[in-house]
Amino acid sequence: MQKANTDPLKTILIIVLGLIILYFKFQYNWILFIAVIITILGLISKKASEIIDYLWMQLAWLLSLIVPKIILSVFYYLLLFPMALISKVFGNKNGIVLKNNRNSFFLDVNKEFNKSSFEKPW
Repeated sequence: MQKANTDPLKTILIIVLGLIILYFKFQYNWILFIAVIITILGLISKKASEIIDYLWMQLAWLLSLIVPKIILSVFYYLLLFPMALISKVFGNKNGIVLKNNRNSFFLDVNKEFNKSSFEKPW
């Protein structure tokens, strides 16, 4: 895995901005305290800002492994699985002709075709 070319000061700015928004939303003083500490560490020491940037990127990488699986699982079990069950119970019993009970897959369609049938095929 290659290292992302990020600016540690920009990363710290985004983290502090997010913490300040969380502070205005929830009004917890410890959130503001953490934002101030991260700001001071980022401005005083370049090494500290690089460590904070590295830890933040590692957290982002870890979340990129976990979150998509959770979202896809929720999507599957709350949307696709119930739709499949409903389709199975109330739908056509042999919708895609999985079992061939005849000699051919050809289906006879008795329909009258006229000139207007070919004008707008789609």
